Amino acid sequence: MILALMVILTLKGWRVFSTFLLALLAYQNFYSIMLVVPVAICFLQRDVLGLVKYLNPTAVKSILLTLSLTMFWLISLLYYSFTLTQSWDFIRSTYGFVIMVPELTPNMGIFWYFFTEVFQHFELFFIIVFQVNAFIYTIPLAIKLRNHSVFLLYTLIVLISIFKSYPTYADVGFYLSFIPCWSFTHKYMKNVFIVSNMYIWCAALSPVFYHLWIYAGSANANFYFALTLVFNGAQIFFISDLILAYLRRDFDLHHPLPAADTDKAKLTSSQEVDDVILS
Repeated sequence: MILALMVILTLKGWRVFSTFLLALLAYQNFYSIMLVVPVAICFLQRDVLGLVKYLNPTAVKSILLTLSLTMFWLISLLYYSFTLTQSWDFIRSTYGFVIMVPELTPNMGIFWYFFTEVFQHFELFFIIVFQVNAFIYTIPLAIKLRNHSVFLLYTLIVLISIFKSYPTYADVGFYLSFIPCWSFTHKYMKNVFIVSNMYIWCAALSPVFYHLWIYAGSANANFYFALTLVFNGAQIFFISDLILAYLRRDFDLHHPLPAADTDKAKLTSSQEVDDVILS
């Protein structure tokens, strides 16, 4: 609910409230801090009213304001927690728990099985690799989608739900509910049938395999983990296909074939869609 409200307030242009909710999300789950990038770009596009030039003094001021507000709210929340507990140990018990992944109860993520099997002296190295992997896509995506801040925000929400250490089905349901917003990309997507079937079969088989493994004892962890790999593969195929479809449509709108000139006026470019949503 907080994430949905943050998205709404960002689209409405309420910077103070949006950054507070973003800080609250990061306070609860540190992966959400990467959303400050698309949020800052959203407010920047509202401030400059056009394509972004990041060296413009107005752009720099807008970005710094968004970052400063987010950090102010986050530090305030952390300090408030300190005043309640009179100790900073809560950071190790919350952020440290998410980062170090000590709890390996089976879930639909990619951490639990790997760190159950990995040798202990390699554990720290792979924890760093897995956590960096969750954040590293922010920079290239922010560069490529710098003029499409709303889509960038959605893309990072999907990636967080895939690569966080303790994912939930609620994360998946949240980003799937936004699919109608990108209906104009559907005809450019190539893997809709395959990805849809992967989602359906994973939803149907995951409780079956879990029951066979945990309760019936007639299966082992490999059955359930194989399904988690398929599920995460489906999510990666989905977001990759959606990004390519979005960029392909944007390219076709700006470089139409001669026969498509008459249809170009009927279409709304993805940049214009972002502008309409932000207005």
